[in-house]
Amino acid sequence: MRKNLLQLLRGSASQNEMASKYGVIQQTWYSWESGRTVPSNEVMLKMERDFGIPMEVIFFDSFNYKTKLEEVTA
Repeated sequence: MRKNLLQLLRGSASQNEMASKYGVIQQTWYSWESGRTVPSNEVMLKMERDFGIPMEVIFFDSFNYKTKLEEVTA
């Protein structure tokens, strides 16, 4: 399983620590890391400021999911 950018940005912090920092539970953070869901716009903006990386880069796969589906089914 390849690591996504959110996992890499987390570094040595636990999912629980990151979840607490962003006001969610560990399962929610896991869901973001696995790409099943994305945070609210407010949380994504906070991550953008904290990490110094645009949210479109952090969540590229999630934002481009429809494009990937179209490529696969074409």
